[in-house]
Amino acid sequence: MSKSLVKAVSVSWIILMLCTTASAKLTPFYEQSNDEWYCGYKNDIGEIVVPIKKYEHCGDFSEGLAYVGEIARPLVEVQSGYKYLQGFIDETGNLVIPIEHEVLDGALYTEFKSFSEGLVAIYRNGKYGYMNKQRELVIPYKYQDAQDFKNGLAIVVNQNDKYGAINRLGNVVIPFKFNYLSSFSDGLALYTEDNHWNEGFQYGFVDLKGNISIKAKWDSACLFSEGLAAVRVGDYETGKWGVIDKAGNFLVKPEYDAPQIQTWSDADYDDCYYKKGKMDMYKYTNPEDPYESSITRYTLNHNGSILAKKFYSNWNTIIDEFIKDNGL
Repeated sequence: MSKSLVKAVSVSWIILMLCTTASAKLTPFYEQSNDEWYCGYKNDIGEIVVPIKKYEHCGDFSEGLAYVGEIARPLVEVQSGYKYLQGFIDETGNLVIPIEHEVLDGALYTEFKSFSEGLVAIYRNGKYGYMNKQRELVIPYKYQDAQDFKNGLAIVVNQNDKYGAINRLGNVVIPFKFNYLSSFSDGLALYTEDNHWNEGFQYGFVDLKGNISIKAKWDSACLFSEGLAAVRVGDYETGKWGVIDKAGNFLVKPEYDAPQIQTWSDADYDDCYYKKGKMDMYKYTNPEDPYESSITRYTLNHNGSILAKKFYSNWNTIIDEFIKDNGL
């Protein structure tokens, strides 16, 4: 092989390696040190691209960008701790939007935001607006709360604590008349007629224009998926879950104790909706003490028929199996 050919092959190999490394998917990772957690990013072959401790919070990538956050300095006390700021890195690990945007610090968690449909909700002085990837404020700061855009709509809360929806131009598409609206899924969103935080409120569903599709009458509900949704009749302790269609009719009568994996922290490991024609429901052997009870999992199809069932001694065995099966 000639020297010129060897040189050309070598250069091509170096370019290929650089392109492969640059295009490798980045995922956040965390490490604990002295009771503190720190984060960085690795690529899909395990190489550290963004070193640990560079940022204090690291998000997943969405539309080519991932949020990164750190505590604001000098320290500023807020409701449940100190103020945090966020910015964004690109898929090579470079900081492309400076860490200068405020993050709402709530009573339960710090609410970092990600890009969706080209926009991200940003927070300043108690109000939300929306910014594009060029760092331009395209929807002004005027909302009490703001969700991600999905299918061209974003759920927002006005100064009177009423929920509505806007499009990407900031125009109101669903009037501010609801006490609660979830994000849309399968063309429908959850709503409540009473205040979402009061006891005794019930859920229903509205369409993309804000028209009531299914009147609020369920004590709890999951989002629609594949034309079906899980709903609960009765309170948290004694209520039962079933499955309804978009007409509000029961496909599966309320007989199950839970539509998702339960943990002590109330985190949901499973999704509470149909995926690829299947959904899992759970029954407790002892409904009065679910965390100490043995459990049977029922896998349902679109017709509500039981495809499979499996017995577990407790929730921990279900969680361990879920983590293993999903590579978590």
